[in-house]
Amino acid sequence: MKIAPTRSPSDQVVYEIEEKWRTRGFPHYNLTMGKRQKELETFAKYDRSEMLKGDVIKQTLHALGATWHYFPHHWDVRVGTMRTAKDVWYDDELFRKAIVSRIKWGGYELDETGSADMSASYMRKALRTYSGVQRVSNFRPSAAATIYDHYAGDGIVWDMSCGYGGRLLGAMVSDRVKKYIGTEPCEETFNGLERMAEDWSMGFKTRVQLNRVGSEDFTTDEEVDLCFTSPPYFNTEIYSYEDSQSWKRYQTVEEWNIKFLAQTIANCWESLKVGGHMILNVANVKNHPTLEEDTIELATLQGFVYVRTLALTLSNISKGGFKYEPVFVFVK
Repeated sequence: MKIAPTRSPSDQVVYEIEEKWRTRGFPHYNLTMGKRQKELETFAKYDRSEMLKGDVIKQTLHALGATWHYFPHHWDVRVGTMRTAKDVWYDDELFRKAIVSRIKWGGYELDETGSADMSASYMRKALRTYSGVQRVSNFRPSAAATIYDHYAGDGIVWDMSCGYGGRLLGAMVSDRVKKYIGTEPCEETFNGLERMAEDWSMGFKTRVQLNRVGSEDFTTDEEVDLCFTSPPYFNTEIYSYEDSQSWKRYQTVEEWNIKFLAQTIANCWESLKVGGHMILNVANVKNHPTLEEDTIELATLQGFVYVRTLALTLSNISKGGFKYEPVFVFVK
């Protein structure tokens, strides 16, 4: 380690933490198999009977670390015009400011030599909560399992936009799901899903079939009980720059609505059995301010009957209470 120059104590603490993490590299979720196993065991034992109260789906953090472990590339995903955590990491000035900001909340400790250090968990918090940073989201596995518990029917489900494994893990844990069919066009994300499915194939009874293709180009020969996903919000989150990405294939809201969203809904209609459900978590965003209304309209035009709107709990807000996103439930 370099010898630190003489500085004020607070600068010295920042310097020591910065030096340690520049040596270690970016603080990805890198859980041992044992830690992942422990997270899953805790999740599987969690009582979900109170997760859905009225129309509100509670939030819990069960097994999120175990899912993020398989998708280190998620830190590179840009949300709108916001910074990514990697932007802060690679900018020395921003990186130091992020450390300072985290220290104000505690978040550091002294190692055995008396030198300042910061855990990987706190360093991730420092990066993802720094001003102007927004990280891509992952569907909470516990919320996904709760939806499967109530709507999986005879147990054949299709997740049209798999994402970062929250719904896959929820399907594995839910006793209602016999087979999980997933579609995901991003190569890195698809590879992570395959690793996740392989790691847990012996621990759960759910059969997993993954397809590297966009939902607008897929139907299944099986009769599906539930089509459930949180699709891309047009081009709000840039998951990758591959030509298979819907934001690249369809570059206006109007084209994306017709060729991606409406076609995905049509494929759900084709795949679902009569009485089966389609459940979509979408929200109006800056680049698609009518996404919620358009989703309902396109679904009903296809022939789906709107059943209800669930409120998915996202996070605490500063003045108390929670933020929510709508989850639309339709039936064929």
